[in-house]
Amino acid sequence: MTQIGKFRSTYSTDVLSELVGTIRTINFSGKLSIIKDGNSTNPNAPTHRVYFIPDDTAKVEVGAAWTQRIKRGPREGEEFLSVTIDDPSWQNSLSFSLFQDDETTWLATWRRRQSAA
Repeated sequence: MTQIGKFRSTYSTDVLSELVGTIRTINFSGKLSIIKDGNSTNPNAPTHRVYFIPDDTAKVEVGAAWTQRIKRGPREGEEFLSVTIDDPSWQNSLSFSLFQDDETTWLATWRRRQSAA
């Protein structure tokens, strides 16, 4: 997996309430805010909304995130976020995961999906 960004939690009591950070790839660099959205009763609905934060205008919703649990390995049971962002100018959406690095830092990692052969 490739690290494409770093996020910080803005709340100490609920580290997943809001995360702010930057994603950087060869073709995209932007500041994002990921905010918990507890309004839906649908269990498949996103748990978070993702906003792009441009320097000169109000934030724009660009995606969603879902809280997941690590299913195996030494960190089994820990929560992470599965994030998808999109833009009309892109050919495909960008999906990545956020894993907790320390108490307030989360690392954004990306891995190319393997085609079913």
